[in-house]
Amino acid sequence: MQIKKHFIACIALGVAFTGCELPKSPDFRTSHKVEAPVMYNKTFQFMGDSTMSVMIDTTGSDFDSLFTVDGDDFITISKEQDFNFGELNDAIPVIDVDPTSFDAAVGEIEITDFSSGSGDLGSANIEEVTGQNPNFVPAGTPIPAGSNAASPVRIGIGANTDFFSSATIKSGALDVQLTNNLGFDFQTANIQVIDTTNNAPIGNAATFSAANGNQLTDGSTQTASITFSDGDQLRNLGVEIVVSWDNFNFPNNPQELVVNSVNGNNLVASQVQAALDAQDFSTSSTATFSADEFEFTQSNHFIRMKAGEIDIDPIQNDLEFSIDVTIDFPDIRNCPASVANNISEITSVNSLQIAYTEANGTEISRAGSSNRVTIPLTECEVYATNNEITFTISAATENTKNAPQGDQIRVINENQSVASSVTISGLEIERATGVIKQQTVLLNDDDPADLDDDLALFNDNEAEITEIDGLNDLSSQLNNLNFTNPILSINYETNISVPTTIYGAFVGINGDGEQVYLRGTGAEYDVDPTDPISGLLKDAGDPLDADEMIKFSLAENLNGDNINASIQFDRTNTNVDVFLNNLPSEIRFIGKAVVNEDEDVATIIDPLNFDPKISVDIPLRLSTNQPITYTDTVEQDMSGVPSPEQGDKSSITEGIIAIDYENGFPMGVDLVVTFLDSLQNELSPVSVVLDEITLQAAQIGADRFSDHENPTSGTIELALSQDQLDQLYQTRFLEVSASLQTTNNQDVKIRTSDYITLSVRAELTIESEVK
Repeated sequence: MQIKKHFIACIALGVAFTGCELPKSPDFRTSHKVEAPVMYNKTFQFMGDSTMSVMIDTTGSDFDSLFTVDGDDFITISKEQDFNFGELNDAIPVIDVDPTSFDAAVGEIEITDFSSGSGDLGSANIEEVTGQNPNFVPAGTPIPAGSNAASPVRIGIGANTDFFSSATIKSGALDVQLTNNLGFDFQTANIQVIDTTNNAPIGNAATFSAANGNQLTDGSTQTASITFSDGDQLRNLGVEIVVSWDNFNFPNNPQELVVNSVNGNNLVASQVQAALDAQDFSTSSTATFSADEFEFTQSNHFIRMKAGEIDIDPIQNDLEFSIDVTIDFPDIRNCPASVANNISEITSVNSLQIAYTEANGTEISRAGSSNRVTIPLTECEVYATNNEITFTISAATENTKNAPQGDQIRVINENQSVASSVTISGLEIERATGVIKQQTVLLNDDDPADLDDDLALFNDNEAEITEIDGLNDLSSQLNNLNFTNPILSINYETNISVPTTIYGAFVGINGDGEQVYLRGTGAEYDVDPTDPISGLLKDAGDPLDADEMIKFSLAENLNGDNINASIQFDRTNTNVDVFLNNLPSEIRFIGKAVVNEDEDVATIIDPLNFDPKISVDIPLRLSTNQPITYTDTVEQDMSGVPSPEQGDKSSITEGIIAIDYENGFPMGVDLVVTFLDSLQNELSPVSVVLDEITLQAAQIGADRFSDHENPTSGTIELALSQDQLDQLYQTRFLEVSASLQTTNNQDVKIRTSDYITLSVRAELTIESEVK
């Protein structure tokens, strides 16, 4: 309002001064030249707070956090926002294991000892062998050569084999040891195992002879092996012996032919009723891991478990023996020691072993079952070459020879078994090294209402929407900005160690609703139509084109450490200059991550950490294909200016608008000065618009900054027509519009301290008519 008062006072003074020089005669005209005070006088910096005149007021809107300024006052539009790409944990392989069972059959039963004692099993005297009664045959009586084939000697030994009752033989032999104390040599002795109830032979006969190296001479002890065939039944044990001899003199004091012992020699049976040593039997089983998402192709490939468990159902024992059972999982290793502390059946955690034994009080009783055992696999490592782990089940029966009398003889059959089921379930991976199969992960939440697995960029329930506060307000203050070196960055922290490529669409939308898609212009970020981009849409049923998308890969991180990395989109590899020159106030994103696209050997860690932020960095290095425009409007009341339009006796006959300037911008300035009425419309019927006013740019150095020591300055004078002068009285506002443009569209750098000073004044000649 101070300008208004000065201007009116100046006009009034001019009129009064003219009146003081009036001549004495009537009807004459007088004129006087008046230089009006400054109508407009401002110095503008490019950017600053509201305490100064600035083109960009950083105290408004969100500008306070939009700009950064370096030590040279060089301005960068800088904005970083959190950007939720969604979780990538769906890329962690899911591994299922088929349930498995085992049935460890006893199998062949080995028979060793038949007797608990050390005494003889049976014997025959000389009369039973030769038919010669020593009571009637004097010593020294010649006995002719002969044999007892017509009346073999039979010796029952079953009563003395207290460790044996019966057996069904599969194979092997019975070693029979005899001692000849009859006082003469046997030429041969054929021995046959028999069933004493019917004297039926069992197995094949064996021969003691010189030819066989086991001749039973007088006083000797020899052994012969009787072999059996599959299915032979051993019961009611006895031996039948046929002896042949050469001429001999009847001995003086004949003793006996003694059966010292019978022992199994690799003698195995399918069923035995006997007192047995501990019988060992075993089996193995395989658990198969699904290969849909992860493959163990080498022996060093493994998974470390975040969760999971092994369930071993109660082991059913249908034997008449208590048993110890050990289950070994050599492919499950390095479990925490605390697991063994809590589960008594675990006897090793370095190579997982579960044992049901008498030693730890968990042996499985005869015809009984074990407890269910559940083993947590948290922190255990699984090495499943070819996606299989093999575990072995080893069982040992009790030694019934050590049982109390009356409880030693048990029945055992080769088909009897111990059985159970093993289930490995609930597996969650903490870390895995192997072939991670290609995974595709949606980076946005799928809208359940659309009943598909597609993502639509303009579906607010699916797109990630980020607002770059302040950019829209910037465009409203300065039109036609054209940044030459903008950068859009995705700054992220991650521990992802698997090759990961993201295919997505960024669309920037400015305050006028204009859309620009970010796309790659080089091989690194360019999307090909053959890339895996199906399911990425603009709207339902309207797929995005490849040239509306961009791809980028996460930084290599083989060890899975938490690293910070950045992906920079600049004008050399994308259309980011077009994207950001649109001054988007909103950025929308949808995308998918393709993990381990080439299915290489890799390591993956849970949880996958991917924490991105989107960053905009726009150094104010501008090139103006179209001028940057800035408009400033001030009050300027010129109602006191005389004009015939309002019946004044005085009028302005000449008028010049003078513009003094000093330009410290690295850009030329085209000015337009417009006189406006009370409604801020151009004056009517004749407008007063001063254009084609060009202010030269300041000197520009090699660093592309303006030289504030050598600003461009000068004065421009513009004459008004009479019609324009007559309309000045309507003026209530003065509008100054500046268009900034670089020379030959070359790029320049802008500083906060870049400035321009404008001063607008009027030189008017007023003529008055006196009558």
